[in-house]
Amino acid sequence: MRVRFVRPIDRRSVRRRLARWTGIGLAALLLAAPALRAAEPDPAQTRRIMGQVFAALQRVLPLSLDEERFADPARRTEIQKALHTLARNSGTLAAHGERGGDRGFAFLASSLARDANDIERRYAAGHYRESRFLLQELTETCVACHARLPDERDADLSARFMKEAEIAELPLPERAQLAMATRQFDEALAAQETMFASPDFDVSSIDLLGYLNDYLEVCVRVKGDFDRPARVLEVFAQRPDVRSGLREDVGYWVADLHELGARAPIEGLEAGRALVEEAEARSPHGEQSSLVRYYTASGTLNRFVAGLPAGDPRAAEAYYWLGVIESRVGRSFWVSQTEPYLEAAIRAAPGDPIAERSYTLLEDFVVSGYSGSSGEHVPDDVKAWLEELAALIARAQGEDRS
Repeated sequence: MRVRFVRPIDRRSVRRRLARWTGIGLAALLLAAPALRAAEPDPAQTRRIMGQVFAALQRVLPLSLDEERFADPARRTEIQKALHTLARNSGTLAAHGERGGDRGFAFLASSLARDANDIERRYAAGHYRESRFLLQELTETCVACHARLPDERDADLSARFMKEAEIAELPLPERAQLAMATRQFDEALAAQETMFASPDFDVSSIDLLGYLNDYLEVCVRVKGDFDRPARVLEVFAQRPDVRSGLREDVGYWVADLHELGARAPIEGLEAGRALVEEAEARSPHGEQSSLVRYYTASGTLNRFVAGLPAGDPRAAEAYYWLGVIESRVGRSFWVSQTEPYLEAAIRAAPGDPIAERSYTLLEDFVVSGYSGSSGEHVPDDVKAWLEELAALIARAQGEDRS
């Protein structure tokens, strides 16, 4: 994947900027192995690689919890060695991903490797604060990968980690995020529900920082549970500090949870497509009102793609709809899966009309990320990448007509 750009900041990116997590990204990466391993062509080898990552993180994580220790010259050799191990093995993991058929996984593994290399370079250059910030942001990659498809393997490792004293003492928001990143989904939901019911957490912060989005994503996309969030959100909506616009969104969510829960299980390409189209039809009310439909569709389509044989042309449409969903409710600017999904749709069936639809959305999405008050400033390599995809579509369509 060639492109990485900053989208307009949304409520989730605000949370990433405001949160003061120290070393949480490293902790999350430490336990990223189960989800990353799930789609790999050689799970045993991937497990060995992640074991080496684990050893590196065991050394560097305690040091990253304190800014002064992280920048201590006496620790420099130790930390550099750990970061080098992290970067090297993340690169190996990315190479595994490129050989597999899951483009979402391949993108996330590539993002992990790129960030790990960036962290190592920044630390070596003495940019300790930047290096620590990027370590914290690695949580995004872990959560994005783990929230795609459920995978309960190695849950004991995650559970033991969450019980460690330093982690157990974290504030609820940080615990919830780390629990998501380490696949401790029940613990994440419990922490979020405590926040929703507690007067210590004002509703504006809960909404602005994306905790409701996280909650719905785990309940619906990961666990396929529609009843639990419906009950919790019905109570949440009665809080006196819930503003009218949010109460309206919650009303849509609860109604959709009841409706889709009655339909479940919801499987297959046609079902996923229908859900996205239903969500898009509600656009005058805003994307937030359709979160339940988008997350349900995303889970359905991810499962559909995961079950397809290599080269199945139906993957193109599934990737297109996944790209649409990510462009609407993707986690943040830091780990945007919109581009790789849409690129995958184009490359899977460049001669199909779905490729043109994918390219149109991709071009608009990418260009908007480089636009501002001074106009468009799309880098040359990004332009070349878009031109390559446009040419691929043109050639395929020409061959189809000949």
